[in-house]
Amino acid sequence: MTVIMNNLVIPVGEEGRTRALNEVLGKLLELGVVDAMMVPTMVTPGVITYLLARDPEFARSKAEPFAPVMPVNGASFVAKVVSKKPKGKVCALLKPCEVRALTELVKLKQAEADNLLVIGIDCLGTVARGEYEKAYPDVDRLSVREACKVCLNPDPPDTAFAGINIGYIGLDDGRCLLASLSPDLDDRIRGVIEELGFEKGDGLADQRQAALAVLKEERGNSYEEFLRKTHAEQDDGGVCGIAKLLAACVGCRNCRVACPVCYCRECIFDGDVFEYETRQLLERAEKKGGLKIPGETLLYHLTRMNHMSLSCVACGMCEEACPVDIRLFPLFARIARRTQGIMEYTPGRSPEDPLPFTTFREDELEPR
Repeated sequence: MTVIMNNLVIPVGEEGRTRALNEVLGKLLELGVVDAMMVPTMVTPGVITYLLARDPEFARSKAEPFAPVMPVNGASFVAKVVSKKPKGKVCALLKPCEVRALTELVKLKQAEADNLLVIGIDCLGTVARGEYEKAYPDVDRLSVREACKVCLNPDPPDTAFAGINIGYIGLDDGRCLLASLSPDLDDRIRGVIEELGFEKGDGLADQRQAALAVLKEERGNSYEEFLRKTHAEQDDGGVCGIAKLLAACVGCRNCRVACPVCYCRECIFDGDVFEYETRQLLERAEKKGGLKIPGETLLYHLTRMNHMSLSCVACGMCEEACPVDIRLFPLFARIARRTQGIMEYTPGRSPEDPLPFTTFREDELEPR
């Protein structure tokens, strides 16, 4: 699907691109076209979290839109804010994988898009939260997370929401940003942006698209190599190999909490289904000679794969949240690639793409 965006150039002065973009964010709040704005904020040196700002000066002075770190996938927070159709207009500044996750949550009826303005922003990758905090402010020396090195979508989708995309990939001189306005953008918001007097930027849009094409080709090659290595590692021993990978799991369920598309309010693993009596535990231990504690960790991860692999946007937050450093991203990325390929589905691309869960095709389980 091709969307014709209205491309405008946001000039960047001596104070840098953060200040330039924050001025635009503050103006949206100041003129009342949005009532609140969720933005990444540095609450203490090296610690980034999300702030729901109502004061324009908070957006201008506190927002850190280009911080190369993701405390969580912000789609989860946005969904909670707009799940019950707020009366006011809420704006959210999100990285590409967050925009895609939010798109899935809207389709899964976990969020409402009617009173939401999404501002997507290019992303070249994020570093681990702990490393960012320790290294701050000398964060340029850090390497981005594995999930980001093979990310195929460093730009927010044009078709996800009637919003604004902020581009900087390919604009290496740092003198400007590209604001791309959706043709369906609310007229009041469009008016505010256009009244700022930004010049047309179709030429820069072409320059950015050319740079994105090169980057996506490089990432695609890296991704295929990553999948080959993952396949070799995980298939060594079949199911036993997967069990070995997950052997260190302590059953904390952090990966479930961190996953933006794992949304069930009542998880089967939080109920009493797996709360065994002492007698049952002893019987099972006797049959097997010994019983792993905590138990059912393999079943837990397999259940999560079954529930969310079609909507997985490969943000890697599951691995980031693991306290024992299990390499969850390669496992889930591989499974998601397989299931999404079978169903010919790209998660987060557009709210118009039907969810395979809710769409029946006679040939959907035919071998491919």
